[in-house]
Amino acid sequence: MSQEVLNIEAAGGNNVLAFVDLTILNCNLKGVYQYQVIKGQNGEDEKKTKILVMPTDPEAQSMTLTELVTEINNIIESFGGGQKVTEESMKSTLESLGLKNLADIQVQIRQLFVYVDSSSIKANSKPCEYAFNFVILNPVHPDESLKLFNIKSLGIAVYNTNRQKIIERMKLEDINQLLT
Repeated sequence: MSQEVLNIEAAGGNNVLAFVDLTILNCNLKGVYQYQVIKGQNGEDEKKTKILVMPTDPEAQSMTLTELVTEINNIIESFGGGQKVTEESMKSTLESLGLKNLADIQVQIRQLFVYVDSSSIKANSKPCEYAFNFVILNPVHPDESLKLFNIKSLGIAVYNTNRQKIIERMKLEDINQLLT
């Protein structure tokens, strides 16, 4: 960051930085919003907006599904109602996957990453980067009629970033590397 940007007078006093530290599924996250007005060489102002959300834990944390249901219900209650999630409403679906005891099911956010870097000068804007990786850590066994196989873990990762630190935390398998 240039010294010029750090100087509020040089930027016309139009800098804003907002941040939040929060926890989702026992994963500590930092969120930062940054708005800057940068004086250009030719006197034209560039308005930059950056948004970043990423974990601060060195290792991904997890929580049980029962804890998750309790947290979701607390949120529903805090925001004035709605139908609460019950353990009974989840049991039939989970039992069909061989996940019998809700209290033992561990869920984990390995990565939650969003990075936006936009500018009033189109050429200086960068594509939005994101990564989300959610995993059920328990072995998943299908219905008893299908004893042929079981699933050791189940997850989904959706991402649009090449940042090595972000991808490493997600513990992704690259098909090309698996085939060599």
